[in-house]
Amino acid sequence: MRMTTIGAASTEEPGIIVHLSGRRSWQGFLQRLLMGSFLHGKGFLPPPFYATMSEKIDPRQAKLAQGLGVFEGKRGKFYPMAGMAKGDIIEDVWLGRRLQVERRISDGMLHAVWSDTGEEPMQLLTRWYGFSFTFPGCDVWER
Repeated sequence: MRMTTIGAASTEEPGIIVHLSGRRSWQGFLQRLLMGSFLHGKGFLPPPFYATMSEKIDPRQAKLAQGLGVFEGKRGKFYPMAGMAKGDIIEDVWLGRRLQVERRISDGMLHAVWSDTGEEPMQLLTRWYGFSFTFPGCDVWER
Protein backbone atom coordinates (compact mmCIF):
# COMPACT_ATOMS: atom_id res chain seq x y z
CA MET A 1 0.00 0.00 0.00
CA ARG A 2 1.46 3.35 -0.91
CA MET A 3 0.87 6.76 0.64
CA THR A 4 -1.45 8.92 -1.45
CA THR A 5 -4.30 11.40 -1.22
CA ILE A 6 -8.03 10.72 -1.41
CA GLY A 7 -8.23 12.75 -4.63
CA ALA A 8 -5.49 10.74 -6.36
CA ALA A 9 -6.88 7.40 -5.15
CA SER A 10 -10.39 8.19 -6.40
CA THR A 11 -9.02 9.27 -9.80
CA GLU A 12 -6.92 6.09 -10.15
CA GLU A 13 -9.62 3.77 -8.84
CA PRO A 14 -13.09 5.10 -9.75
CA GLY A 15 -15.66 3.74 -7.32
CA ILE A 16 -13.13 3.21 -4.54
CA ILE A 17 -14.73 3.20 -1.10
CA VAL A 18 -12.96 5.46 1.40
CA HIS A 19 -13.66 5.21 5.11
CA LEU A 20 -12.79 8.21 7.28
CA SER A 21 -12.59 7.91 11.01
CA GLY A 22 -15.03 10.08 12.89
CA ARG A 23 -12.84 9.89 15.99
CA ARG A 24 -11.20 13.14 16.94
CA SER A 25 -8.90 13.50 19.91
CA TRP A 26 -7.07 16.34 21.61
CA GLN A 27 -3.82 14.49 21.09
CA GLY A 28 -4.41 14.28 17.35
CA PHE A 29 -5.40 17.94 17.21
CA LEU A 30 -2.22 18.99 19.04
CA GLN A 31 -0.08 16.75 16.86
CA ARG A 32 -1.51 18.26 13.66
CA LEU A 33 -1.11 21.75 15.12
CA LEU A 34 2.54 21.22 16.10
CA MET A 35 3.75 18.91 13.37
CA GLY A 36 1.62 20.06 10.44
CA SER A 37 0.44 17.83 7.67
CA PHE A 38 2.67 14.82 7.08
CA LEU A 39 2.03 14.87 3.35
CA HIS A 40 3.80 17.88 1.85
CA GLY A 41 4.22 19.48 5.28
CA LYS A 42 7.40 21.09 6.52
CA GLY A 43 6.84 19.68 9.99
CA PHE A 44 7.98 20.70 13.43
CA LEU A 45 9.32 18.68 16.31
CA PRO A 46 9.49 20.27 19.75
CA PRO A 47 13.03 20.67 21.15
CA PRO A 48 12.50 18.12 23.98
CA PHE A 49 12.01 15.45 21.28
CA TYR A 50 15.64 15.76 20.17
CA ALA A 51 16.84 15.25 23.75
CA THR A 52 15.43 11.70 23.58
CA MET A 53 17.68 10.74 20.68
CA SER A 54 20.70 8.61 21.52
CA GLU A 55 22.86 10.00 18.70
CA LYS A 56 23.19 13.14 16.62
CA ILE A 57 21.14 13.35 13.44
CA ASP A 58 23.05 12.58 10.24
CA PRO A 59 23.88 16.04 8.80
CA ARG A 60 23.74 15.05 5.11
CA GLN A 61 20.08 16.16 4.87
CA ALA A 62 17.85 18.54 6.81
CA LYS A 63 16.50 16.59 9.80
CA LEU A 64 12.85 17.01 8.74
CA ALA A 65 13.48 16.51 5.00
CA GLN A 66 10.78 14.29 3.58
CA GLY A 67 11.53 11.58 1.08
CA LEU A 68 11.20 7.99 0.03
CA GLY A 69 13.22 5.47 1.95
CA VAL A 70 13.88 2.28 -0.02
CA PHE A 71 15.42 -0.63 1.81
CA GLU A 72 16.47 -4.23 1.48
CA GLY A 73 17.73 -6.05 4.54
CA LYS A 74 19.98 -3.64 6.44
CA ARG A 75 20.75 -1.49 3.39
CA GLY A 76 18.77 1.65 2.64
CA LYS A 77 18.65 4.53 0.21
CA PHE A 78 16.90 7.87 0.72
CA TYR A 79 15.35 9.82 -2.16
CA PRO A 80 14.69 13.41 -1.02
CA MET A 81 11.33 14.72 -2.19
CA ALA A 82 12.75 18.22 -2.59
CA GLY A 83 15.14 16.92 -5.26
CA MET A 84 12.35 15.93 -7.63
CA ALA A 85 9.56 17.88 -9.33
CA LYS A 86 6.10 16.41 -9.86
CA GLY A 87 6.22 14.21 -12.95
CA ASP A 88 9.95 13.45 -12.65
CA ILE A 89 10.99 9.85 -13.21
CA ILE A 90 14.55 8.87 -12.42
CA GLU A 91 16.41 5.69 -13.21
CA ASP A 92 18.93 4.77 -10.56
CA VAL A 93 21.24 1.82 -10.02
CA TRP A 94 21.17 0.51 -6.47
CA LEU A 95 22.35 -2.86 -5.17
CA GLY A 96 23.30 -3.81 -8.72
CA ARG A 97 19.74 -3.35 -10.03
CA ARG A 98 17.92 -0.60 -11.88
CA LEU A 99 15.39 1.22 -9.74
CA GLN A 100 12.82 3.63 -11.14
CA VAL A 101 11.60 6.35 -8.78
CA GLU A 102 8.70 8.56 -9.80
CA ARG A 103 7.23 11.67 -8.20
CA ARG A 104 3.64 11.26 -9.21
CA ILE A 105 1.76 14.20 -10.70
CA SER A 106 -1.56 13.16 -9.14
CA ASP A 107 -0.48 13.41 -5.51
CA GLY A 108 3.16 14.53 -5.46
CA MET A 109 4.25 11.33 -3.70
CA LEU A 110 7.36 9.31 -4.51
CA HIS A 111 7.04 5.68 -5.56
CA ALA A 112 9.68 3.12 -6.60
CA VAL A 113 9.68 -0.05 -8.72
CA TRP A 114 12.47 -2.34 -9.87
CA SER A 115 12.83 -1.69 -13.62
CA ASP A 116 13.58 -5.31 -14.54
CA THR A 117 10.55 -6.90 -12.86
CA GLY A 118 8.11 -4.06 -12.11
CA GLU A 119 8.03 -5.24 -8.50
CA GLU A 120 7.96 -2.73 -5.68
CA PRO A 121 10.87 -2.78 -3.23
CA MET A 122 10.21 -2.22 0.45
CA GLN A 123 9.67 1.52 0.73
CA LEU A 124 8.14 4.16 2.93
CA LEU A 125 7.50 7.88 2.90
CA THR A 126 9.55 9.17 5.80
CA ARG A 127 11.50 12.00 7.34
CA TRP A 128 15.29 11.97 7.08
CA TYR A 129 16.00 11.79 10.81
CA GLY A 130 13.96 8.60 11.21
CA PHE A 131 15.31 6.85 8.12
CA SER A 132 18.94 7.73 8.88
CA PHE A 133 18.58 6.39 12.44
CA THR A 134 17.10 3.14 11.13
CA PHE A 135 19.66 2.78 8.33
CA PRO A 136 22.86 4.50 9.56
CA GLY A 137 25.20 5.45 6.74
CA CYS A 138 22.50 4.78 4.15
CA ASP A 139 22.92 5.94 0.56
CA VAL A 140 21.34 9.25 -0.46
CA TRP A 141 20.26 9.97 -4.04
CA GLU A 142 21.58 13.17 -5.57
CA ARG A 143 20.59 14.64 -8.92
